[in-house]
Amino acid sequence: MGAPLLSSSQPLPVPVTNLPGLRAVPAAPLVDAPPGTAPPGTAPPGTAPPELAAPPPIAEPEEHLDARVIGAVAVFAFEAVEGTRQIAQLGRWITESVASELAELRRLNIERRSLYRDERRVVPTVRRVRAMQPGHVVAEAAVVLTAAGRARAVALRFELIRQRWQATSVTVL
Repeated sequence: MGAPLLSSSQPLPVPVTNLPGLRAVPAAPLVDAPPGTAPPGTAPPGTAPPELAAPPPIAEPEEHLDARVIGAVAVFAFEAVEGTRQIAQLGRWITESVASELAELRRLNIERRSLYRDERRVVPTVRRVRAMQPGHVVAEAAVVLTAAGRARAVALRFELIRQRWQATSVTVL
């Protein structure tokens, strides 16, 4: 192998003073403490350092998704596909791949509606939510929506990503 990239005996490859937009700042003066006293910011000899406050506990995520939350995400996804809601409003609840899938479905649905000159606004209501959690960090749900005399289904898969439940798959039937 070769020599290490940087070592304490070698100069920096680029002098710091030659970097554009940077200027040298003088180092802080050293403080000479009288004998028997500790320098500023340290504990005197023979004493214990002050106790630091413990960091707040990290909030544990909800182990189970609430059926109302699942139903709301399903309604929002359905409305996004119908064109009555912006996909960005689902931002924290869906992944980027789900957002692109919903955008494609939305584009196709809006094209179909323009061909048939269908300007009706469909307002869905949640009829039933069935959810199960096959793993600790995975939840799957099926939601039945009723809209304009029709029943529609939305299948969702949620995964725990960075301590937050996010839909990694949404299918609007």
